[in-house]
Amino acid sequence: MTRLRTCLPFLAGLLSVVSTAAQAASDCQPIFDAYAAMTKAAAVKKTVKTPGMAEPVELIITSTALYSRVGAKDTWSKTPIDDQTRAMMKSGYPSPETVSDCRKIGARSLDGVAATAYEFAPAKMTGNAPGEKLTVLIADKSGLPLSETAAVAGTEARLVYDGVTVPAP
Repeated sequence: MTRLRTCLPFLAGLLSVVSTAAQAASDCQPIFDAYAAMTKAAAVKKTVKTPGMAEPVELIITSTALYSRVGAKDTWSKTPIDDQTRAMMKSGYPSPETVSDCRKIGARSLDGVAATAYEFAPAKMTGNAPGEKLTVLIADKSGLPLSETAAVAGTEARLVYDGVTVPAP
């Protein structure tokens, strides 16, 4: 009986760690699902604002090409997307191999769209600042990511799926 009493705090702590890890893993799944859904969108426009840059970077991603420019006065450049490029882009999206410490923050909205905010730690190998935490807003209705914010770097990105027009570079 004495042995059991001395083990109880250890067992309670172990169960707490297992429960927390299970919760973190379940909080990761909506993030993985959102980025997987994004890869199936006909077109995505991503506007990225970075501290120290005067103009935002704009990207339009379709199934066949990546268009990019810096600032509205810049001309669009076009990069064809082949299977190798597609695989490289996909490797940069959140996955069980690139993400840890997921946490559901809660209800938010962006431009009148109901969303849920999640925070996660990206892998160091993805080029993020040490200790970086990313917050992603995922639309409740569509399940698509609407915005991404990097706490340490101060980078903010907005993602749009409707009304995206492919430019003529």
